[in-house]
Amino acid sequence: MSAARGVPPGLVESLPRGISVAAREIGPLEELVEEARQLGFSLPAALESAIDKRQREYLAGRISAAYALRQMLGVAAPEGEIIGDHDDVPRWPEGVVGSISHGAGFGFAAVAAADRYGGLGVDVERVVSPEQAGRLGARVLNEREMSLRQGSAGGLTEAEMFTLVFSAKESAYKALFPRYRQVLGFSDVELERRDGEEADRHGRVRLRARLDPEERGVAAPLVGWYAFPEKDADANSGNAPRVWTLVVAECDGQELAP
Repeated sequence: MSAARGVPPGLVESLPRGISVAAREIGPLEELVEEARQLGFSLPAALESAIDKRQREYLAGRISAAYALRQMLGVAAPEGEIIGDHDDVPRWPEGVVGSISHGAGFGFAAVAAADRYGGLGVDVERVVSPEQAGRLGARVLNEREMSLRQGSAGGLTEAEMFTLVFSAKESAYKALFPRYRQVLGFSDVELERRDGEEADRHGRVRLRARLDPEERGVAAPLVGWYAFPEKDADANSGNAPRVWTLVVAECDGQELAP
């Protein structure tokens, strides 16, 4: 299986070299258990009594991580199963940064070299309804982001733009938390720019996170990529399409490309 299997081509093709991604649909538990067994791991004891949904999400996320690591390192998990620390942050092999997401019907993971990126975060979300976007907009978006959301926003509906900002902020949080262990709210991360031609369904974003000014500087710049797959909706179930996001933070002494 290719490490990019299940990940929208529009996202995969936009990423810089050195980032390995993989996704696994959250399918039946029996299938996921068997696939995990073939990759050399199983459900941890702490999840053996968890509900079916939690077990399936965990396995789909870890399976995705195993394929991403295999693409990067040649083996699925060189130091055994990827377990979480006391903050539930995955412990990656030495020299690797990564992120795991499980939602909107998929497990999604990405890994990269720690000497190239200071952090990496991924997320996948269903596009919310226009009503939800209107109701939740002020809680998630600041005034500048609200203005970016207005109208078609370069080919995106207001609901799609809202979901993109929400997902990009989730990915930014995942990129920064393992390093700083600081809880960030939606107001602490700002989407500064979205690049993409009219009607593009994928593109690039720039964000900035406000960290503790006394200990870690005023702000942390981040770069991200996103995709709204054209045929991502489940026609039979009526589910909304998804947005996939991946965000990276700079490594010490190495600026992110513009």
